[in-house]
Amino acid sequence: MEISDLAILWDMDGTILDTFELHYETWQETFAGRDITFNQEIFRSHFGANNRETVPIYLGYEPDDSTYTQIANHKEELFRQQLSTKARLFPGVNDWFAYFADHGAKQAIASSANMENIEKVVDAFGIRHYFDTLVSGEDLPSKPAPDIFLRAARILGVPPECCVVFEDSYHGVNAAKAAGMVSVGFASTAHFKLGDADFILHTYAQDPAPIIQRILHLIETRKLIQR
Repeated sequence: MEISDLAILWDMDGTILDTFELHYETWQETFAGRDITFNQEIFRSHFGANNRETVPIYLGYEPDDSTYTQIANHKEELFRQQLSTKARLFPGVNDWFAYFADHGAKQAIASSANMENIEKVVDAFGIRHYFDTLVSGEDLPSKPAPDIFLRAARILGVPPECCVVFEDSYHGVNAAKAAGMVSVGFASTAHFKLGDADFILHTYAQDPAPIIQRILHLIETRKLIQR
């Protein structure tokens, strides 16, 4: 098996981009003046889920469609306005994108964020050319449901067992495992427990080759077991 046989599925927030504080601050600004309890503990426990699932949790009730749309649109507009000044790519991640591209692997962003945010990120940071597709899970069940990763695999035309998911959250790792994919937990932010990730990565400031060889070996081993 070669690297070119793989599909690399990247979560976005917290995995390639350090946006935890920016998301938290823009939600705080959005909810300013509302009589609700919103703090970092509540936010952290639901970070990575899509807005359709988190807004009712933050509000403490199920809003009507008009209220939901107003809140979600306002928050995401604040996020996009501040993205280029308050967020950053994790050091070294560009080298990993380039490594996979140079070796012929397909790559996708598979994020619970809406597509407008995903496109803003890849353009603002000049990384769009690395990805064969961009996949939003805004209309799908949130992780740990595997739907977003399975959708990305279908679009790329790569079987789930040959997909490698880079994730920073417990639910994201479990979604990858539920999809039958290899999971790499990115632990740099230390915001989350990574559960039973197949591999743990603390920094991108290292040569990708050794861990990729271990990933290829794991995939081959799993194939032999399943025969």
